[in-house]
Amino acid sequence: MIIHKDIRSSSQIKISLILLDWSVRESFHSLYWLNRQNIPKDIYELIWIELYERVVSEVIDNVDVYITCNQKGMYHKHKGYNIGLLKSKGQVIVICDSDAVFPPNFIESIIKTFDIYEGKEPKSMVLMHYEWRTSAKYPKNMKDISEIKNFIWQDLWPNVGACMSFRKFDAVRFGGFDEHKSYKGYMCGPYDLGWRLINAGIPELWHDPDVALYHFSHPDPPATYNQNFSWKMYREITYPHFEGHALKSVEAFSTGRLLPLKENSNIFSLRMSMRKIGTDYEKKYAHVTGADGFSIKEWLNLYLVMIFLGPLKPTIKRIGKFLEKRIKPETYIKFERAWRSLQFRWNIRKH
Repeated sequence: MIIHKDIRSSSQIKISLILLDWSVRESFHSLYWLNRQNIPKDIYELIWIELYERVVSEVIDNVDVYITCNQKGMYHKHKGYNIGLLKSKGQVIVICDSDAVFPPNFIESIIKTFDIYEGKEPKSMVLMHYEWRTSAKYPKNMKDISEIKNFIWQDLWPNVGACMSFRKFDAVRFGGFDEHKSYKGYMCGPYDLGWRLINAGIPELWHDPDVALYHFSHPDPPATYNQNFSWKMYREITYPHFEGHALKSVEAFSTGRLLPLKENSNIFSLRMSMRKIGTDYEKKYAHVTGADGFSIKEWLNLYLVMIFLGPLKPTIKRIGKFLEKRIKPETYIKFERAWRSLQFRWNIRKH
């Protein structure tokens, strides 16, 4: 990961927009509309994540943060989202289409919906944004949102455009975006995290269609709204999908899973640091294993301790009392330390 630009200085940032590219965007008009919102710019930030290594001067001049991930092979969107999540300063994160048109009240509507005026903590929700689509190509001379009415827009289709807003606190609390290999490629998006948040009881809300995004067709024919078959795009669908959704994500939603299959290590550390542990007694168990849990060797060791140490505990205590009066103090200290180590392993296995 390389940070090419970071000019943030305001402590007033409430909203962080994460815009993703994998060296495919032909037009960067989204930045024109996002830099012309009807609220002060220091309230929100634009974070541009390039999954490969391309640096575009037009983009770097119009965003607050520009990061390249230098991924190799098939791109992994979720890894880029996690980098943006970790670097963000806003209380609310917005994942949205990085080549869409945004109405001027888009950011303001998110602030109102989450109710984060006057220093309030944002409400907890999964706010899904609609995206209008057309087969027309983006008109480069369009400067006013009212010109949108000159185009024919398809009926709204839920979840197309992969745009969602949520609290940063909630995203970290439930492990961020899943970095499992099944989420590589084309059809992956924030819905996986959104569904896991919903599994945790956080309410889902679909936003007002009047402040939805507008997406024009790409120049290449296979990427129009009514897509033709493309071998290139087909190769980017790396794992089976169900109606445009990754099967692992559908499985998580259906089974009620809360955490990702593969959690970003930095988000894991941040999530664990957020825990409020009540007693020193519990703290000794809080960092025993790390994210990977006990190894097979450790499990075997603990199991043997449980089998053999349990019945011997009274006998070992009597031996300790006997030795305390008959051997050198430093020798007894070594014995006591070894005994405590065994006890600790026993208690871990027991509890």
